[in-house]
Amino acid sequence: SFDFLGMLLLSPGLAAFLYGVASIPRTRTVASAEVLIPAIIGLALMAAFVWHAMRKDHPLIDLRLFKHKQLSVAVITMSLFAIAFFGAMLLFPSYFLQVRGKATLSTGLLLAPQGLGAMLSMPVAGKLTDKMGPGKFVLSGIVLIALGMGVFTQVSADTSYVLLLGSLFVMGLGMGATMMPTMSAAYVALQQSEVARATTAMNILQRVGGAIGTALLSVVLADQLRDRLPDAAGDGNALGAAQSAPPGVRHAVAPAIADAFGSTFTWALVLLALAAI
Repeated sequence: SFDFLGMLLLSPGLAAFLYGVASIPRTRTVASAEVLIPAIIGLALMAAFVWHAMRKDHPLIDLRLFKHKQLSVAVITMSLFAIAFFGAMLLFPSYFLQVRGKATLSTGLLLAPQGLGAMLSMPVAGKLTDKMGPGKFVLSGIVLIALGMGVFTQVSADTSYVLLLGSLFVMGLGMGATMMPTMSAAYVALQQSEVARATTAMNILQRVGGAIGTALLSVVLADQLRDRLPDAAGDGNALGAAQSAPPGVRHAVAPAIADAFGSTFTWALVLLALAAI
């Protein structure tokens, strides 16, 4: 039976918590009612869900499955990966739009190498994981993503497109070699009857990690912009202003904005290092 109470606790709890975190750039402080009230309510609802889930036979997320060490390690790896990678995916188009002044269609085309890389590596990694195990592929994939991300930590307002697109392609290869093998590793120690519940948990946590990563790196980017553009609002409006500004104005502030992006990508790189560990 569907866990309606669990849904009513966890879903709005996560939404409230992420809303509080995402409000930090706008309020410029953690000690704001707009941040603290929804974040505290969200944490309270999530804590209530944990209490509920440990007592219900078929909760929305079966937390008892995490007694399996293999599943727990895979979930931690996937969560850190999702926070870093999917959070950074928000920044890639923003960089091309606001720093390089590209149009929306051009930005989408510039991101295509990442998808091509994932398309090539994902089926190969999936097949070979069944024969060789997931460990080597996951670690190799994270290393590839980290190499590509490392280039973006040094990004400037005039970094070569060949270097940027090549880095995106390498990151796509890494993503394809990381996601499916990590999920496969999670199921190795489970009984067949537990796989369906574990799949639900992995998918929910992966999406939550992506949402947290988006909020986290948005906060970091806004803070980096405020440091480099003290006259700007510091809440992300500097990016929009740069995109709509005349070319001469955008060219003047682009190096500072690019430097803010590079520092933000460094945070994603650190999270990837933790995932590798």
